[in-house]
Amino acid sequence: MNKFSTLIVVLLVTFFATSFLVNAQDAVSLKKLGWLKGKWSRVTANVEQFETWNIISDSILSGEGYHIKSNNKKVTEKLTIKWLDKKLVYIADVPHNKKPVIFQNVVLNDTLAVFENKSHDYPNKISYLKLNKRSFRVTLDNNAGTNSRVMTFTLVTRR
Repeated sequence: MNKFSTLIVVLLVTFFATSFLVNAQDAVSLKKLGWLKGKWSRVTANVEQFETWNIISDSILSGEGYHIKSNNKKVTEKLTIKWLDKKLVYIADVPHNKKPVIFQNVVLNDTLAVFENKSHDYPNKISYLKLNKRSFRVTLDNNAGTNSRVMTFTLVTRR
């Protein structure tokens, strides 16, 4: 085999090995969010609110926020965590925004996921903190603005 052929083989092997490694890392990092799977709730102002998360694939988590009033389910947000352009993102689709808002992941470990979009008015930072097997805390933050506005709530399992 000449040097050119050897170079081509080395480049192809490197390319495929790198592609496999990136996909494997993607799957592993989303597995760190497996604790979100399920039906979660909180009660506020005598209204029970829910957040559900489902694992769609190794690369997509799908969720929604809703409440039930007079036996009618009202969806308040559709949520997705997925890989987009090689970045882990949190996408919130809420009725009062013209289009879904994308937040980029900035922290991810076994108990904490933080997503930011500094150009969004509120929130521009969303954090999910696993407290234990039965609960997690969500913090919506306006840390990039001059008006500090923070909302924190705890959701408990309804599995």
